Amino acid sequence: MLGDVAIVTVSGELDLALCSKLTPELNAALRSAARAIVIDLEAVSLVDSSGIALLLNAFRRLDHAGRQLAIACPTGSQRRAFELTALDRQLPMYETRQDALAAVGAG
Repeated sequence: MLGDVAIVTVSGELDLALCSKLTPELNAALRSAARAIVIDLEAVSLVDSSGIALLLNAFRRLDHAGRQLAIACPTGSQRRAFELTALDRQLPMYETRQDALAAVGAG
């Protein structure tokens, strides 16, 4: 946590196996009193459809509750799946963790 912003850092391949491990941490952040969540994908090498579904679900839950999500995802291989599905234009994505934190007023 950074003030009232929860930070979830992800590394490796954001696939079904990692989503299973990440879901409890993300759910805890979603249940917390944090007004915003930053998900840091800077150390992610691949995002598959289960990773996209996890992030979309988090975005929808936060948006419905009037809270913010910011995703740190550099341009390149990490962002490719989002570009292919045009979700890079719908999800709040930023080049760096610092940019994501600044977007939610924590940087």
